[in-house]
Amino acid sequence: MDWIQFVIQWLHVLLGILWFGYALSMYFLVTPALAKLPEAAQRDANLHLGEIGTRVFPVVGILVLLLGILRGTVFGPIDSVGDVLGTAYGITWLVALLATIGLFITGARVIGPAFVGLKEAPDFPAAVARLRRVTTFDLGLFGVIFTCMILMRFGL
Repeated sequence: MDWIQFVIQWLHVLLGILWFGYALSMYFLVTPALAKLPEAAQRDANLHLGEIGTRVFPVVGILVLLLGILRGTVFGPIDSVGDVLGTAYGITWLVALLATIGLFITGARVIGPAFVGLKEAPDFPAAVARLRRVTTFDLGLFGVIFTCMILMRFGL
């Protein structure tokens, strides 16, 4: 067994679960629960969630991205640009890579700052609705990535 490959795969999957699980939990559990609180409590809770998220998920996202690149190339079947564009696995890997980059960008540029900004948002309900739309888009990207991971497991 190649222990380095094992550790890379293990960390990649664990960190991916953390990132995707956080997004799912926030969308389906935390946000609906917070919506039942008074607006001032929602603002405070979202500020704290945003502060934690903006510290944790840039690191998690970069590691997932880098480990995925290593998993597909150094420790996987992609040896050249031709492998990326000329094989089913390579195209699936590229789709997952691009979706992950998109997810990282929306998290860093939109979601993280929006969570922190909810504390002072002049129109709180509108700010929450906008954040919900962006996180819905991100869940779609996670769905694409998750599907690609399963496809790649089967060599597609």
